[in-house]
Amino acid sequence: MNEDQLAELKRLRSVLDVAKRNGNQLFIENIEREIAAVVRGECSPLIEEYLTEEDRSFKDSL
Repeated sequence: MNEDQLAELKRLRSVLDVAKRNGNQLFIENIEREIAAVVRGECSPLIEEYLTEEDRSFKDSL
């Protein structure tokens, strides 16, 4: 896992902790999916599902 993935994993785990404290089950499930994808080295399911190719290209250019 590279540094960017490790940083993303850390942020996602922080967000997951907040979601669990707030009891937001849908958000918990979505963040858990994100974490699992990062651990597997895959792209974000939310980005793949909700962003167009143009949106993803813009994100990659930043």
